[in-house]
Amino acid sequence: MFFSRVASLTVLALGVISAAATPAVVKKREDVSDVLAVVNTLKASTSAIIPQIDALAASDSTTQDQVSPVFTNLVAALNTASTSLNGLQGKVDTSSGGSPSDVANSIAPVYTEITTSLDNFKKHKPQFGFLFITFGIDAALNKVLIGLELVVAGVLKLVGVLLFAVGGLLQGLGFVLTFATLGFVGLF
Repeated sequence: MFFSRVASLTVLALGVISAAATPAVVKKREDVSDVLAVVNTLKASTSAIIPQIDALAASDSTTQDQVSPVFTNLVAALNTASTSLNGLQGKVDTSSGGSPSDVANSIAPVYTEITTSLDNFKKHKPQFGFLFITFGIDAALNKVLIGLELVVAGVLKLVGVLLFAVGGLLQGLGFVLTFATLGFVGLF
């Protein structure tokens, strides 16, 4: 009986010691390459959507039923990027995997293409301009910018410099959230 108690305590003590000695799993901190992967996925998605917007702008028989799924896909791509950035859970390690400039240089062409395409669409199909608001394109663009700034501090200022040339287009499209977030208020 005494032996069984000592044996039980010994097994319990060994269990506690071995549990305490188990090394903790350290989660790898995300770096800039993770952010660039999100941007590259967005770029791939929008590369398929932009030509559809351009084709709708050029068509003589474009209908709202044709425009709606394309704008839905654009907003979905932007929202997916925003969700992915939120999934990075805070600031990333900017000392590895790239730099804030790499992120800015990667996202700026995506925004330029989207803005230019939507501006062309609005010029050719002004009757569908209200769909920008209906689908929340400005809000979706803005969420990605804010997500980028939350994970890579300072990137927003760099993006603003790179997108200055399309600032007037953003304002003309009525994308006031994106326009303001980029710091363009009072500049145009």
